[in-house]
Amino acid sequence: MTSQLPPAPRFVFTILEPLSLLAGFLSPILTPQFFISSQLPSPSPHPADATSILVAQQLGNAYLLLGLLGLFILNTTTELKVVRAYLWALWLGDIGHVGLTLFAMGWEGSLDVGRWNAVIWGNIAATGFLFLTRSLYFAGAFGGGGLGGKAKRG
Repeated sequence: MTSQLPPAPRFVFTILEPLSLLAGFLSPILTPQFFISSQLPSPSPHPADATSILVAQQLGNAYLLLGLLGLFILNTTTELKVVRAYLWALWLGDIGHVGLTLFAMGWEGSLDVGRWNAVIWGNIAATGFLFLTRSLYFAGAFGGGGLGGKAKRG
């Protein structure tokens, strides 16, 4: 199926996004304390308890699952309808991911980009880029596959 995606979204959805999800997996697994303390800008991180570490590592596992699902779906299906459904689910997830992060940061923290760390940039800017790429794909900006495209019947 990836050969049926236009080149730009193919690169983003089959290379960049899985790599970002791999990073989202590795960080909480290898450095859970850092991952937890980096979710919000904080001058002095607090030690994480065992429950927080477990939740962070389970989130990391969910990132791995999302990355594997993306690779498997985009590299095995020949149904454009399946690809679109998968991308719509991620598009909705992008909204929640960015929205919840901004909500937790509050208005002032959201606007103070100078205090954002790498994790926050990933949560907001990288996810925003993926959301924009999905939106442009649905709008047909890259060619086939947009809302006006016809799904293969099988």
